[in-house]
Amino acid sequence: MSKKKVLFLNYSLHSGGIEKSLVTLLSLFDYEKYDVDLQLFANDGLFLPRVPKQVHLLPPLFPKEYKLNIRQALPTLLRQGHPLTALCRAGVTFAGLRGTMGERLVKMWKVERKFVRKSPKQYDAAIAFMEGQPIYYCADNVSAKRKIGFIHGDYTAMGLDRTFDEPYFAKMDAVCTVSESCKDALVKTFPQFAEKFHVQYNILSPKFLRKMAEEPTSVSDHYQGMRVLTIARLSQQKGLDIALPAVSQLRKKGMNFRWYIIGIGPEKEALQAQIQELGIQNDVVFLGEQGNPYPFVKISDVYMQPSRFEGKSIAVDEAMALCKPILLTDFSTARDQITDGKTGLIVPMTSEGVADGLERLLTNAALRNRLENELAAHDYSNEDEIFKLYALIDGVSTQETPAE
Repeated sequence: MSKKKVLFLNYSLHSGGIEKSLVTLLSLFDYEKYDVDLQLFANDGLFLPRVPKQVHLLPPLFPKEYKLNIRQALPTLLRQGHPLTALCRAGVTFAGLRGTMGERLVKMWKVERKFVRKSPKQYDAAIAFMEGQPIYYCADNVSAKRKIGFIHGDYTAMGLDRTFDEPYFAKMDAVCTVSESCKDALVKTFPQFAEKFHVQYNILSPKFLRKMAEEPTSVSDHYQGMRVLTIARLSQQKGLDIALPAVSQLRKKGMNFRWYIIGIGPEKEALQAQIQELGIQNDVVFLGEQGNPYPFVKISDVYMQPSRFEGKSIAVDEAMALCKPILLTDFSTARDQITDGKTGLIVPMTSEGVADGLERLLTNAALRNRLENELAAHDYSNEDEIFKLYALIDGVSTQETPAE
């Protein structure tokens, strides 16, 4: 029997949770049954080398210089003979200046869709692994018997554009999301598409995580105090600005700890300015992108995610699998991830709430031990989740997960 042809679509493979989830999924995919292409808008990112060799990485929709800072991108693209791409890049920059996340994505796509090429092949299934442009491109520019979209967060909290998205969702045969709460938000927003919505949990392999965690870290500060870790894009969504005053407050009380942050993003300068203003330059350490963050998780005492909204954070799931006490702000899907007081703490989404929760965790070894023991008692592996996606690709009912 011939293999089914499947296309995955994503924007890039930078070091975010969505990108990590995609390469994990691809690493487990059944290449005896499926022939897989991967289409990115830009072929760059920390996870690009982790794409399995069985995957056919297609030429990007835009050259890699497209992702540069606008002041670098425009002259570079013009110099390399891409005047239309330079025009697109300028238009996207202007479109992304103002508005909610959804409004910006819509305006950016209205520019980009005039410049991207159509996918030349016919597929059995096309999977847009991210909200926004990948779903829009899949609907408008891909020929496939089945089209599957992914929404990796709480649709309502993300501020996406319901009116613009509705006709795109109509073109999808299925839309997957990462938790029951996220599915509920989709059903509430688009009740007419309720039958299309499916929960597809991020795939975890604790055995793999533990192996990766044994590798050495690049932390060389020889710090002897307690370590708090966050893995997050440096963006407004992740609430790092909420937690910084909490760090300042606790340091003034004489508590000895450092907050390590793995990630890059647009808010770094603003966060550094806030750190300077609070006088906590020695208490917050930016570690940038890390291809293997798990050794940092291993040496940390607390994992903190002070987000304003999440879908189902992969970083939190991974920290749980590595048995680290968790501190979450009370975003809409926090209780989809941990049980407050049992596998972590959920605190109000305020600097005071974060400070209180951190103080409890950092000063109470018995509490940390209890949380760690509870986490260790659970098996977080869920590699069978991939069969739910196979069912959607094959057009099989997902009420019964196919057996191997």
